[in-house]
Amino acid sequence: MTRPQIALVLHALVLIAALVFIVPVLTEALGGPRGFLLSLLVYWLGFCLPVIFWHVRGRRSPRLFSEKLAWRDWFVPGLLLLQVGAVAMVAFVPNTALLTTHAAMLAGLVALINGPLEEAAWRGGFLTRFAERPRLGFVLSLVLFTAWHIPLALSHDIAFDGGWLYLVGGAAGLGLIWSWIAWRTGSIFWTALAHVLTNALTFWVLFDTNGFVAAVGYQP
Repeated sequence: MTRPQIALVLHALVLIAALVFIVPVLTEALGGPRGFLLSLLVYWLGFCLPVIFWHVRGRRSPRLFSEKLAWRDWFVPGLLLLQVGAVAMVAFVPNTALLTTHAAMLAGLVALINGPLEEAAWRGGFLTRFAERPRLGFVLSLVLFTAWHIPLALSHDIAFDGGWLYLVGGAAGLGLIWSWIAWRTGSIFWTALAHVLTNALTFWVLFDTNGFVAAVGYQP
C-alpha cells in the first residue's frame, strides 16, 4: 500500500481503538444520550472531517458527488428505496407507538450531518485513495466501517433495538450494499441519500426508546 493508503487505514484503526475507551467513559459520565451524541461529535471531528479534508478534498474524482448514472445503473435508486423500506419495516414500523415529533426532528438533524459525513469519509475516502486497488479498498472500507460501530455497542444506558449484534450486523449489511453501489457507480450521491434516510429512521427509534429529547433538553 502507498503511504496515503496506510495513513487512511491507520487513522480508522486509531479512531476505533480510541472510541472503545471514549464511548463508555462519556456515556457513563454524562448519561447515555448526552454521552452518545458527544461520542458522535468526537467521531465527526476526529475522523470524518479530517478524512474528507486530507483524502477527498482536492483529490476526488469528478464523479464522486454526481447524481448521474450510467444506463446500466438505473436500478440503483430503486434498490436503495427498497433498502430504506426494508429498514423501515424491520426497525421503524414495530416501534411507531413510541415515536414522538421532537425525537423525529432531533433524529433528522443528526442524520443530515452523519449520513453525508460518513459516506464522504468511508466510501469517498477509500474510493479516492484506493482507486487503483478497488478490491482492497472495498474490503477495507467495509470492514472498518463495520468495526467502528463496535464501540457504540459499549455505550452505558443505551438500549439498541435488537442488541449489539443487530447494531453491528446491520452496519455490515448496509455497508456492503452502500459500498458496492459506491464502487460500482464511482459516486456517493445516492448512497448518501439512502444513508440519511436510514439514519433518520433508526435514530428516531433509538432516541425515543432511550429518552434523548428529555436528556438533552431539545425543544424545537
